[in-house]
Amino acid sequence: MREHGAVCLHCRQEISAGDQTLICPECGSVHHSGCWDSYGHCGSYECTPSRSTTTHENSMLVTGNTPIRITGNDLDHATPLPQARPAAVASGPAISIPVGPDPQSRRWNKLAIVSLVVALVGIPLYGFITGLVALVIGAVSLIGRNSFRRRGLALAVLGIVIGIADFIGWAIYLGHDLVPFNTLTRLDDFEPDPEALNQLPATINRAMKANVLIQSSTLTQTGIGSGVILKIADGKALIVTNRHVVDPGFEGSSGNTIEELGDLMIKMIGQPATAARAVWVAPDGVDLALVSVPVVSSEVLAAIWKTIPGIKIGDAVFAIGNPHGLGWSHASGDVSQLRRQTTGATRVRVIQTSTAINAGNSGGGLYDKQGHLVGVNTWTQDKRVAEGLSFAISFQTLLELVPARFAVPRQQAPDDDHSE
Repeated sequence: MREHGAVCLHCRQEISAGDQTLICPECGSVHHSGCWDSYGHCGSYECTPSRSTTTHENSMLVTGNTPIRITGNDLDHATPLPQARPAAVASGPAISIPVGPDPQSRRWNKLAIVSLVVALVGIPLYGFITGLVALVIGAVSLIGRNSFRRRGLALAVLGIVIGIADFIGWAIYLGHDLVPFNTLTRLDDFEPDPEALNQLPATINRAMKANVLIQSSTLTQTGIGSGVILKIADGKALIVTNRHVVDPGFEGSSGNTIEELGDLMIKMIGQPATAARAVWVAPDGVDLALVSVPVVSSEVLAAIWKTIPGIKIGDAVFAIGNPHGLGWSHASGDVSQLRRQTTGATRVRVIQTSTAINAGNSGGGLYDKQGHLVGVNTWTQDKRVAEGLSFAISFQTLLELVPARFAVPRQQAPDDDHSE
């Protein structure tokens, strides 16, 4: 019985199971049926006749309401109400209701991390390339759809900044390391002092006047080297030098053709720097070339040589050239060894000397103590690990390779000097 344990508002007694009860239709209070009949109205505070707006009888007359009597038999035959059915859920796309921060915003931007790592690696390594890579990766990490919602935005920016610094720093370093310091200086600034030349012995004086300063320029490279005048005829000087002086991209057997070579400027004693052109490069990757240039100065002279030099180990020699652009410099030493080197199908005679050879001496002349041209200075060992190891290609090798059309004599008596 549902009302079991409730208190009748008239007699203040608990209603027991099986008692006849009556429920007020106005307020729903529970009473003993006998108590209701005795008082004739509800015993609740709200429904007492002194407080209700109408009497109990009037209420029944006006509204037609009668007390609800519930017997034990009614309870036995009561049917439980059916359980409420769950409300139908409308079909359609699911709606996501955010309940906190987007989980995506808590993830790291991996490309930003990679950009910073590559940029840092480029500091001690070859940052000229890694700096560009870090710059590209950092930029990509910033243009993704969710890039600004992830962690690591500052890392991407830092990677880009360091990458740019890597690129610029290494470009400046490599530029100073690979290009002589004075390549941007006008060649005419290197005119030697005439009085100093006049005080030289005749052997060195002639070698000085046969020396030239050569500047080669391409779209990406500029270099300074030396050359030796072999002959002067018809207002032009024929000059021997190294191929790598006129072709900065030359390395071993690879290099540009004569038509592909860049601009050449040559400074000779007594005349301004003049445009020149290469007319021959040696076969099989031998590091020799010939250059032609107009000449108007009366002060320049051609070198002298012997067809068969006849030099020996221990003989005194000297070099004339333009080390680091310091034009018309003299250095002395001796012959350390005579060697042979195979380049392609050509056997090259090489003179090893203790004479100081530096960048800019390439293509200059190596002379014996009588002032005869015996070799073309070519390369030296790294000064950081070796000293007094310099090399020149024997002038005899040039005579063996040069075409006859350049009128450089090939056969002369061993003791005959030749000047063209």
